[in-house]
Amino acid sequence: MRGKSPYLEDMEWPVEALNDPPRALRGLAKIVDGGLCHRCGSCVGICPTGVLGFDKSDYPEVKNLSACTDCDLCVKVCPGDEFAFERLHENQFQKVPDIENTHGSFLEATIAYSSQAQVREDGTSGGVITGLLEQMLESGAIDGAVVIQSDENVLWKGKPVIARTREEIRRATKSKYAISPTNSVFSEILRQPGRYAFVGLPCQIHGFVKACELDPRLRERVVVTIGLFCHAAIEHEAFEIIWESLGERARGAKRFISRIGKHPGAPHIELADGSLYPVYFGDMRGYRPSSMEVINILYRLYTPPRCLTCFDALAEFADIAVGDPWMAPPEDNIDFKEGYSFVLLRTDRGRDVYRVACERGALVSMPITEKEALACNRKMATEKRWRAFRVIETHRRQGKSIPAYGDAARRFPRHSGLQFLETEAHMLSHIFCFIPKLRKPVLQFFLGKGGYLLLWLNNKRRWLRFFLRDQTALWKRRLYGRR
Repeated sequence: MRGKSPYLEDMEWPVEALNDPPRALRGLAKIVDGGLCHRCGSCVGICPTGVLGFDKSDYPEVKNLSACTDCDLCVKVCPGDEFAFERLHENQFQKVPDIENTHGSFLEATIAYSSQAQVREDGTSGGVITGLLEQMLESGAIDGAVVIQSDENVLWKGKPVIARTREEIRRATKSKYAISPTNSVFSEILRQPGRYAFVGLPCQIHGFVKACELDPRLRERVVVTIGLFCHAAIEHEAFEIIWESLGERARGAKRFISRIGKHPGAPHIELADGSLYPVYFGDMRGYRPSSMEVINILYRLYTPPRCLTCFDALAEFADIAVGDPWMAPPEDNIDFKEGYSFVLLRTDRGRDVYRVACERGALVSMPITEKEALACNRKMATEKRWRAFRVIETHRRQGKSIPAYGDAARRFPRHSGLQFLETEAHMLSHIFCFIPKLRKPVLQFFLGKGGYLLLWLNNKRRWLRFFLRDQTALWKRRLYGRR
């Protein structure tokens, strides 16, 4: 097998295993080599004997080969290789999914924020997840929460932990955009009985759903799952280049803060003297790109291969899904810059947990209509969904590895008309994801003066689009009222 798989070839194998690695690890290597690994950490977390760890890019790596029992759980749990979308959706929601529905099944939709001013201020949007987790922890509803904190050594990286105190939960505030193997904490949940909340990206929720089928103890111990909206994760290389561009400031930094300011905010580093320095164009005056403006560039350069074939943007299998409110304000007195989160309550237990938090004063919540909910994040979710359909079909024709989505794959719609043109334009904007050698110089250009000018022009375009959107919504409300 060695020499046939780049992934296996890179591993450190004992001499006796060079020619015959365990069958399960050969299967795992095939998944990684085929570009199907999400790096969600599910395989590491479910391994009963601690065989696997992570390499520097967070791919699974053999750490203790002699402990491998060839149980194949690492392959069976992998959501990158296989996710029976339709069957698992029917199991959870008791109905066949509409494969073109970008928002999935939900019972209620709201916009909300934490009632604690500091949590709302520190949170990415409205601090809903932090506020909800704190309320559950302090009331005894959970013993811990799976969250992502910043790594102490590589500040821009995320580190999955089980937060068991309010302070630990608060250290996990703010979005983390780099790949992080959240599901590696399954092993701790299985080792230490208790009640847990789980916060993860759509792919990590997929891994959780599959892991629960393999080990029901996870379902018994995790009382609620909270999904994060996701356009794509971003390869580590992008953040390494950005960090390098900061020079000595980065080397002396104490902390990385992914967003300062509300929706959409901008990333900063905290220097040794406690002052904050912007990560992007810190020496420029006036306009400075927001976190999302630069992230939109990074997506188009450094989206990982498996993210390109994922069509779940709004965490369809979570009990509660939370993200930024990319929509027109539903009322005249709502200013999203004050901090609001968009929330989809998908299951009864998710709705029950959320209602308790509202009743006990932890969250301030306002219901929105189904029409308003479906308009929120629609552009991002539509782009991701049709991009995945397009890439999967192309890879199938080329004989490349594709994820097995079960019966849902037979229902993938065909591109036609305006949707075809929009998808092709979107794919063209991701061309450098397929030309890795050119990504670094393109990113370095965008971090320079030429990129600054293009980002400024794009900022004005986006401002005009959002202004027209909001004014149109305002005009309709005054003419017809909310519907």
